[in-house]
Amino acid sequence: MKFLSIADAISRRSGEAASFLLIVAIIAITYEVIARYLFNAPTIWANELTVYLLGILYMIGGAYTLYLKGHVSIDILYVRFSPRTRAISDLLTSLCFFLFCGVLLWQGIEYASASVIGGETSGTPWNPPIYFLKIAIPLGASLILIQGVAKFARDFSTAVKGR
Repeated sequence: MKFLSIADAISRRSGEAASFLLIVAIIAITYEVIARYLFNAPTIWANELTVYLLGILYMIGGAYTLYLKGHVSIDILYVRFSPRTRAISDLLTSLCFFLFCGVLLWQGIEYASASVIGGETSGTPWNPPIYFLKIAIPLGASLILIQGVAKFARDFSTAVKGR
């Protein structure tokens, strides 16, 4: 099915793109550690930048993690189920997933819109704009929702066909 391969490609590419934020965060942390402990010259911006970058990575990386089947699950019973029973279990729990994603998307859009319109900044001495961080909320919700629909379609197929 074309949708499934497109959803997987979007999740994979967005996750790979977002992973570069981790590299920038590591550089900022390393810079801060060197500046603070070797030169006794801590910065204001490095810690805040790291928090923002990792927040964006967390939101954008959710779809990639779902694509890789890397989200936390309780495997004590689940691993003993047949593929069909696992798919049915996943279909039942997907109701909670879609409700969560829907609320996150809806509220995220409102939250991000208010931030962009208001030109929101952090309010710290560095005071960078933070609307880019808040835009990551509905963007991440949209990405994970797309991958969730693909997972739902796969689970439905497995539940019906048994494989």
